[in-house]
Amino acid sequence: MLKNYIKIAFRNILHNKLYSLINILGLAIGITACLLIVLFINYEFSFEDVFSKTDRIYRVLTIDAALGTNKQRVGITMPPLGKVLADKFPEIESATRITGSRRMLMQKESETGIFAEQVRFAEANFLSIFDFKLLSGDPETALSEPYQIILGAQLANSLFGDEDPLGQVLTLSRNLEMTVTGVIADLPGNTHFSFDALVSLATAEITAKARQPEGSMEPIWLEEWQLIAIPTYMLTSPNADVTGLEDRITELTREYGVDDNFTITLQALNDVHLLSTDVIFDRIDNKGDIKNIYIFSIIAILILIIAAVNYMNLSTACSMQRAKEVGIRKVVGSLRGQLRMQFLGESLIITLLAIFISIPLLELSIPWLNNILGAGIVLGIEQIQILIFCLLAICLVIGILAGLYPAMVLSRYKPLSVLAGAFKSQNKGVILRRILVIIQFTLSIALIGLTVVIQQQMHYITHRDIGYDREQVVLFEMYDGEMFRQVENFTAALTDYSGYSHIGSSSNVPGRTFGRTGILPEGVPEEDIWIWNAFSIDPAFLDAIGMKIVEGRNFWEGTEQSNEGTVLINETAVEQLGWENPIGKMIYSDETDFLGAEVVGIVKNFNFITMHQNIEPVLIRPLVNRPGSIITARIEKGRIKDALDFAETSWKDLYPDYPFTYTFLDDEFRTIYARDINTGGIVNIFSLLTIFVACLGLLGLSSHSINQRRKEISIRKVLGASTSEITRSLILNFIQWVALANILAIPLGWFVAKQWLKMFAYRIEPQLLTFIISGILAVIIALSAIIFQTIKAANANPADSMKYE
Repeated sequence: MLKNYIKIAFRNILHNKLYSLINILGLAIGITACLLIVLFINYEFSFEDVFSKTDRIYRVLTIDAALGTNKQRVGITMPPLGKVLADKFPEIESATRITGSRRMLMQKESETGIFAEQVRFAEANFLSIFDFKLLSGDPETALSEPYQIILGAQLANSLFGDEDPLGQVLTLSRNLEMTVTGVIADLPGNTHFSFDALVSLATAEITAKARQPEGSMEPIWLEEWQLIAIPTYMLTSPNADVTGLEDRITELTREYGVDDNFTITLQALNDVHLLSTDVIFDRIDNKGDIKNIYIFSIIAILILIIAAVNYMNLSTACSMQRAKEVGIRKVVGSLRGQLRMQFLGESLIITLLAIFISIPLLELSIPWLNNILGAGIVLGIEQIQILIFCLLAICLVIGILAGLYPAMVLSRYKPLSVLAGAFKSQNKGVILRRILVIIQFTLSIALIGLTVVIQQQMHYITHRDIGYDREQVVLFEMYDGEMFRQVENFTAALTDYSGYSHIGSSSNVPGRTFGRTGILPEGVPEEDIWIWNAFSIDPAFLDAIGMKIVEGRNFWEGTEQSNEGTVLINETAVEQLGWENPIGKMIYSDETDFLGAEVVGIVKNFNFITMHQNIEPVLIRPLVNRPGSIITARIEKGRIKDALDFAETSWKDLYPDYPFTYTFLDDEFRTIYARDINTGGIVNIFSLLTIFVACLGLLGLSSHSINQRRKEISIRKVLGASTSEITRSLILNFIQWVALANILAIPLGWFVAKQWLKMFAYRIEPQLLTFIISGILAVIIALSAIIFQTIKAANANPADSMKYE
């Protein structure tokens, strides 16, 4: 009997080729898209699982509640804190510190050096808490002494080739001789850590002490409790209860004189990737966002629902044609249970065929998704197990749901009623199909509207006036003291070249993390704690980067008048202080600063952090008697190649041992928002797939409905109805339900868009008109799917449809 069921199932598939193709193709696309999103979500949640002690590791964060800040979490904390945690709290087994990354020149003997892009200084126990795989070297001792370095596998290969790097000596930044004590395997993609090399933190400690004046008793930066400067992690004891530990650590910092505006908070390592969008000063390049997980999860469910609705729609529609088959089977003795098994079996077979098609589609799509999102999705054992579970669930749920209506309803009818045609007069199948069409297009229209809003927000981000002009601006950085000695000569060479319109220098540029400093503005209570972002510039920097002075003046050009004792501030600083006449106001570093600095100019607000966060006050100091470490050069339009060629020639003359490197400011800007832009792109693609699958179902449903009504159409034509009247009647039958879907979709889409936009401090307001237009677009798409075959049916010869009557 099973063999007979399978034979009949394939016979029906071949007999209804168009509907079978639409069912299988729609389901395959929906299943593929759903599985892709499932793999991406699994990848996002797999971050930090590479470590054996993940569930016991916490990141120590600081909340800065000072005036002038957004009162958000900060990814760094007091440098000495990590050194005392394990001694002060029994719940903490150990703690470790690792600096942020920096680019450093590495040279092997007298060879030309190469830049290591991300070099970090780490404490000796870092590799015992985070068990990265070492290809060579002892993790217990590899960072225990000064002047030790662990190289990433790729960097080691670039420097030493096939030669064993262990024990070799490298020169770092032209003056630090480091011994290679280990080679670490290339880091997995699913960790927030990124580095090319690890240098022992003891090296930073000994070099900091060496730079101090002889006999100085001042603490170095690693011992300074008043500084917020270094990422810190801690490993708790097994089964330790961390309840209340944050407050106790905060109290400990008070004992060391840390100000009341700083509090300590802990973040579980598993939360770092998806729950850190508000954290600043952490220099994590691959942050995720739990809100994007929600968005993708909703899209996956929507696509699968729409694909399943298509299938159910066509299944219930096509089941009408099989009513007589059911009646005859019951006459010859088929039981109701056997009929139910037959219809459910056929539904499961079609679902299985769609699954078999989706598997190669999935394999082809994974590299594409990895490339767009910068993910590292692979089909390992864990992923295959998840896919098998999902496919089984999809097969059972969709297969059973799609076959349930014909199985339960058709098998219940009496043979005499069915064979007499009574079944065709029933409205239950029609009502169900209308409900499914409404659901399908409600979800599709809401998704179209959400896609438009995402694109509008991305356009707003990339075209909004951010307070400076990032186009045609190139950055040259001085990475160590040796480069800094020639920076004035390099600047002079660029200034003399006609391809550059403005040359400035600074300690930092917008888009990167600014440092923060405590200040005491004129007129505020002394007990108030104000902390502002700060960086230093020369007078030419504002023109080079396109910043505007809205009140007052810039720093003095040349050497005739000194810029000492003057500062610039931004508009937000003026607003928060409530100064009506800010020019001439004084800003002091603290209550012991009797000289202070005079505000001489107000700079138009500029986004120096992402648009996910509000602009904070900025203090801009002058570079006095020395240039900055970053040279900012604006290139004349149409002369990028010439200007860079000249810069490279000048660079090689002045820095023969350093590779020529530069970055464009607009590239850095795009990098900052790459994840947002990529998310928008993925939503676009999946939205188009959703619309395609929905229209595929509508095409099949309209084709089936029109075929069912061919004789009715012929009779109408014989009685004098025109082609346009018949076409209008048939189209209205479908469009009215799509129109009803619009009414439901517009508030739904608007609400979801509103929630997504809350991720941004600077955002557009979603307009109902956007969703109304999306609804009109959906109607046009739906019309396109059915209008051709509707006109074809209306123009058909009535004799062809009625000749068998």
